[in-house]
Amino acid sequence: MKPIFRRPVAVCLLACLCLIAGTAPVVADHKSDDEPEPAIFAIPEVWPWGFEDRYGQPDGTLVTFAHRLVAVANLPIAYELRPHRRAISELLEGTVDFVVLFESPLLDKAAIGLGTVVTTQVMLTAMSDSNFELSLDGLAGKPVAFISGTYYGEKFEQATSIRKFPVRDIFQAIEMLKLGRVSAILCSDQALYRTMQSLQLSPDRFRTRVFREGQRGILYMSRRARYPQLEGPIREALQQLERDGDLADIFRLPL
Repeated sequence: MKPIFRRPVAVCLLACLCLIAGTAPVVADHKSDDEPEPAIFAIPEVWPWGFEDRYGQPDGTLVTFAHRLVAVANLPIAYELRPHRRAISELLEGTVDFVVLFESPLLDKAAIGLGTVVTTQVMLTAMSDSNFELSLDGLAGKPVAFISGTYYGEKFEQATSIRKFPVRDIFQAIEMLKLGRVSAILCSDQALYRTMQSLQLSPDRFRTRVFREGQRGILYMSRRARYPQLEGPIREALQQLERDGDLADIFRLPL
């Protein structure tokens, strides 16, 4: 399958040379040759972090985050939705400049971490009428769905006792769980509870257990970023969002 290329959904050129994350004004179809290329804030196209709404517009918690980050940093902006794996590969290549991704040893070495955007808990979830222990030992030999390309810690990476089923998104995982095609799913609390809310599913239909506490979503900057001078201003803007309570507001769980 050919990769999906999306045009920036917003570009705003101010009196700076460099651009960063987020969006609102519409970009013109043509630009002059002397106009600087924008830095790109890539948003992984994974529910509930980034997706297109019914009108084809970007939506999701990371889209909201990008709006607020840019407002605080007061920098020109451009962002694009990206398939998850492509967002990672292009961050490493320097094709995109900034991405929020779950922390991993690979990214910690290959990119520059600018700070924590959200801290999640990784949850194991099964149907409420199941009777096995919600642990790797209790799931030995059983199929477990997880979001493809997401790092859930070394314990899961090294696990050989379970049958791992990578899926494209949490909606597919929950459907497989309801149909009995997998015994459990592994995902963040953000994805789990926002999906339950979206599908109007009662939490009573499921049972959950924390698999990994404190998994952080990090704002990474490419080591090949076109505008390395943006590192300081973006770090400061992220810290201000945390101080002001914006991050807690954006990522509050719908429990």
